[in-house]
Amino acid sequence: MSKCITIEEDVYDLLVSLKQDSRDSFTRVIRRHIPRPLETAGELLDAYEHAPPPKVNWDVLDKIAAGWGRRSGGRK
Repeated sequence: MSKCITIEEDVYDLLVSLKQDSRDSFTRVIRRHIPRPLETAGELLDAYEHAPPPKVNWDVLDKIAAGWGRRSGGRK
C-alpha cells in the first residue's frame, strides 16, 4: 500500500540527491537513511552486528594521526 505525503522542496531535493540511481525509489532512500528506533539493548546489539562499517574520511584521519603527540592550542 502506498501513501501520498507532502514535503517541502528542500527535503525533496535532499531525497533526490540521496538516490543511488534512476531506479532507486524514495521509499528505499528513506529506509536506508532513517532507521527504525531501537527499543532494547538486544536490538541495539543486533543492529551494530549487522551494520556495514562506517564510511571513513581518510584525509581527516591522516590529519588526526599527524597531530598525535602534539599539545593542543599551539605555542605562545
